Amino acid sequence: PDGREGRIRRHVLQELDGGQQEFDAAKAAIKRVHADAKVVPNRIDSYPITVTVTQNGTTLWSGRQQALFAKNGRPAQAEIVAALRER
Repeated sequence: PDGREGRIRRHVLQELDGGQQEFDAAKAAIKRVHADAKVVPNRIDSYPITVTVTQNGTTLWSGRQQALFAKNGRPAQAEIVAALRER
């Protein structure tokens, strides 16, 4: 409990190549911390290929999309969870 219960949380996930796998993995990490979060994809077609998690215009986490691949063990999920818990 952090005093923010009941407030609408909006997280925007920016994927620079449109990968659904990365979106789903990042969304799952966000939902671990804020189960009621509305997660909105914002796909941009440019390089380098990264995923950025923002809340109310503030970047909370950004990293390489490969860190959210299942075949790589999705290490970025723990980083996203940690970044959200710091807020």
